Amino acid sequence: MTVDEIICRPFVEVASDYLEGAVPDEDLELVEEHLAMCDWCREYLHQIETTSAALAEAAPSAPSETTLDELLGAFRARSRGDAPR
Repeated sequence: MTVDEIICRPFVEVASDYLEGAVPDEDLELVEEHLAMCDWCREYLHQIETTSAALAEAAPSAPSETTLDELLGAFRARSRGDAPR
C-alpha cells in the first residue's frame, strides 16, 4: 500500500494481512490509525477474527458408516449400469 491515507476499501483488502502480522511496517501505522477512527472497520476485523476462530475449532466430521455404504453401493450400481442416470 503506497497511499498516504487508508480508507475502508483498502483496509478491507489488507485486513487478513493485518491479522497475520503481514502488513509492511511502512503501512502499519496507517492501518492502525484507520482502525482507531473507524468503527465499521473494527467491527469488520472482529468478524474476520470470530469467523477464523470458529473455523479453526470446527473439526470436519466423517460420514457415517451407513452413508459410506450407501455411497459405495450407488457408485457400484452406477458403474455396472444398474442405476438411472
